[in-house]
Amino acid sequence: MRNILLISILIAGLLAGYLIGDYRGKSARAALEEAIKTGVKLDTERRDAIARLETELRSIDERHQQELEASRKEYDAKSAEWQREKAGLNERIRGLRSAYAEKAAELKRLIEQLGRTTGAEREPLQRKIERLQTEMGLLSLQIEGNACLSVQVPQSVHDALALKMTNNIGGK
Repeated sequence: MRNILLISILIAGLLAGYLIGDYRGKSARAALEEAIKTGVKLDTERRDAIARLETELRSIDERHQQELEASRKEYDAKSAEWQREKAGLNERIRGLRSAYAEKAAELKRLIEQLGRTTGAEREPLQRKIERLQTEMGLLSLQIEGNACLSVQVPQSVHDALALKMTNNIGGK
C-alpha cells in the first residue's frame, strides 16, 4: 500500500507538473501561433506590395516608351521640316548669288563705260554704279544671312528663345 501511495503521489506530482508546465507553455504556444499568423499576414502583404510595384513599374515603363516614341516622331518631323527649309534656303542662296553675279557683271560694264565717258554722261553713270554697289551690298548681306540661316539652331537656344518670346507675349 505504501508503494501504491508513493506511486499515486508520484502520479499526482507528474500530473501537477504537467498541468503547471502546460499552463505556462500555453501562453508561449499562443504567442507562437500569433507570430505565425503575423508572419503569414506580412508575407501576403509583401507579395501584394511587390505585385503593385511591378504593375506600377510596367505602367511607368510603358508611359516612358510612349513618350520616347512621341519624341522620336517629333524629332523626325522637325528634322524633315528642317531639311525642307534648308533646301529652300540653299535654292534662295543660289538665286541671290546669281543676281549678285549679274549685278557684278553690270557694274563691271558700267565702270568700263565710265572710263570712256566724259562730262554730263559721267554723273548718271556714277549714280548707277553707286546704286549697283548698294544693291550688291544688300545682296551680299542677304546671301550671308541666308547662309547663316542654313545652320540649325541648337534646341537649347531655340527653347530659350521660345520661352523668352512666350514670357514677353504674356507680360505685355
